[in-house]
Amino acid sequence: MVNFFFGLGFGSGLTLVGLSLASLWRPGLQFWPPPAPASWQARYFWWAFRLLLLGLVVVSVLDFRGAGPAGAWTYWLGIPLALLGIGLAFAITFQLGWRDAHGEAQGLKTGGWYRFSRNPIYVVTLVGLLGVGLVVHSVYAYLLLFLWAALYLVAPFLEEPWLEAQYGADYR
Repeated sequence: MVNFFFGLGFGSGLTLVGLSLASLWRPGLQFWPPPAPASWQARYFWWAFRLLLLGLVVVSVLDFRGAGPAGAWTYWLGIPLALLGIGLAFAITFQLGWRDAHGEAQGLKTGGWYRFSRNPIYVVTLVGLLGVGLVVHSVYAYLLLFLWAALYLVAPFLEEPWLEAQYGADYR
């Protein structure tokens, strides 16, 4: 069962990262942000991302501490990082606006968390992923978390040209 959900998440995550990297190297391929809400890119991204997340959740439960014993410090550090990172990611996403956060141009945000970073959702999510990894301590989970992190490290390079095209001088 663990292998199935790991494979599901890993395959989905790998194709997300692969298509994102392909978009960097082939300017004609716009994978993220999707060109339209009903495009194949938008549909594929959200189905694949959900499968990556499903795989991570199931693997985290079924293979909890599968990498062996870990010190109590991993709980003391990991739980706050996970709660803080993921909680802030949701809060900032809703502050930005769900549609804007999912690739639709709904207006440029420069206040709040966006005063400090162009990509606060990605930054705090990475903190949360680190926390999840510390708590779960599973090789399978580490690999899925790595793919999620890789996706969020590539995304700003895809979004920068798009945001500049959408908002021009206000974004620069």
